[in-house]
Amino acid sequence: MAANLGEPLPAGDEHAVSVSLPKWADTEGWASRDPDVLSQLKAGYPRFYMPHIVRDLAGKLVRWAADQPALVVNSRKPSLLVSAPLQAAMLFPGHGMAKACKEYLDKCDRGATDGVIAVFHVTFDGRVEIDDDARSESNLRPGQDLYMVVYPGQLASEAKSFWQHTGFGISSRFAAFWLKNAPFLHDQDRDGNGATALPVQDASDAGLAIRKRIAGLYSTAPNGIGVDDVYLYHTGMSAIAHTALTLRSLRSDASQVYQVAIRAVAVPAVVEIVSLTSCGRRFLYVDTFKVLSKVLGFECVLYGHASPSDMDSLEADLESGMHIEALYTEFPGNPLLGSLDLDRLCALSIKYGFLVVVDDTIGTSVNLNLAPLCDVICTSLTKMFSGGCNVMGGSVVLSPQSKHRERLRKTLLAQYTDTYFPLDVVVMEKNSADFGERVIAANRSAEGIAELLRQHPSVERVFYPKDSPTQHLYDQYKREGAGYGYLLSIRFTKPGAAVAFHDALDVAKGPSLGTNFTLACAYTLLAHHSELEWAAKYGVVEHLVRVSVGIEGRERLERLVQRALAAAEERC
Repeated sequence: MAANLGEPLPAGDEHAVSVSLPKWADTEGWASRDPDVLSQLKAGYPRFYMPHIVRDLAGKLVRWAADQPALVVNSRKPSLLVSAPLQAAMLFPGHGMAKACKEYLDKCDRGATDGVIAVFHVTFDGRVEIDDDARSESNLRPGQDLYMVVYPGQLASEAKSFWQHTGFGISSRFAAFWLKNAPFLHDQDRDGNGATALPVQDASDAGLAIRKRIAGLYSTAPNGIGVDDVYLYHTGMSAIAHTALTLRSLRSDASQVYQVAIRAVAVPAVVEIVSLTSCGRRFLYVDTFKVLSKVLGFECVLYGHASPSDMDSLEADLESGMHIEALYTEFPGNPLLGSLDLDRLCALSIKYGFLVVVDDTIGTSVNLNLAPLCDVICTSLTKMFSGGCNVMGGSVVLSPQSKHRERLRKTLLAQYTDTYFPLDVVVMEKNSADFGERVIAANRSAEGIAELLRQHPSVERVFYPKDSPTQHLYDQYKREGAGYGYLLSIRFTKPGAAVAFHDALDVAKGPSLGTNFTLACAYTLLAHHSELEWAAKYGVVEHLVRVSVGIEGRERLERLVQRALAAAEERC
């Protein structure tokens, strides 16, 4: 079942969202940037690894733009921007995202390089102009307008960080369509109209269907969620980033530093709270933390555990005068699947006037009813909502119970731009049609596998919401008849047992989660390779194996797990 090193997952799909790392040593090589491993990668998680096809388009656009003599930085410096040595480019589907990238790179550069950083607006029919800050996106045509940020090659690392943490970059389907159809890239007449091949109306219908599907999943009597409360983005991290920008714009005094509290669950009952003014760090999903603190410039304060004492500390800080505008949290947390007391957080938010934003990607709207306890729900549709592991997406849902609902809706709508590439929308709608049934199937298999693992002598601990120290908190928000999710993590009695289990488990292995096929990984190496000692302090040990359970069927998966456990036992 496991694919060869570097093969896309799913196999043969040029739009695959994961890549095969079948052996523990492969993940170590990936994490340490071993050239022998990296050279074999044909795919990767699109935010961590820019798809080859996107790189190809960026390179072609830079070379093409260099031949356009009218391109100058500004009237005072009429040098050909893209002709400068070592110039590179990042591609974005909207002006605001490209502008944010330029501002970030300007901040990182501070005059240290010789090159120039600028934004170009490129249209599908081959028109190009230097972008200006006054540009409006009201007439943006998804898939037919592209924004190219050109920068000196010395800033490649910083540009890659922006791409990864924000999720703002274009998709592989976007790039593939332009490479195949944009007439100016094939020396054809600029008036050619290959853009008519885009299923614009089908995409509009699919987007509406997705929003209706999501609204229905979150609605509970008597408080329904309308289609106008659901916003779609082309990645999950883009949804989170845009939510933060929306919350920041709500403050009355623009001169104040914006404070956000982010709660991230990573150890059992971890709560990490970031204030969009002072931001600390524990186990919030790494890119959520970095997009808020590093890219968007918010200061963050994180509270590491959701134990009563840590919640007491949060409340004590609030009582002593700490002010936060928003609190970000995951429910349950990744990778240790802990749950926190959302009722208590909700009460604190009402008392101290901050907003609560919950990421429910792992828990899913099928299993949990979280909307009454928060103001905003962010979800990575890339994961179980799609399941196909071949398309990216994200959503933002406004809670009908939030007293800030109308203000949030007005601000979000004023800032919202539809940048979802039409072909991606169509695929997402098709993939998500049976979302509920797939979650239920994965629930059952994951619960059985967790029970099987807990009985084995080589296993020290299984992290799964059911039978965990925080199950009572998960149960408070679990829908009637629902389950405990598709994700679990395993800590073994010996490191060698973890390696043996991982390598013997005959399933796909690589980054991401929430795929229809079971997907395992050496989680800590993927997410915290440079900070292993720090991660271990919070229970996320180096030899942690995370398993995202698919829909293959419980009996079949249990047989595979039993064989892997036999290999682990030999190493013990």
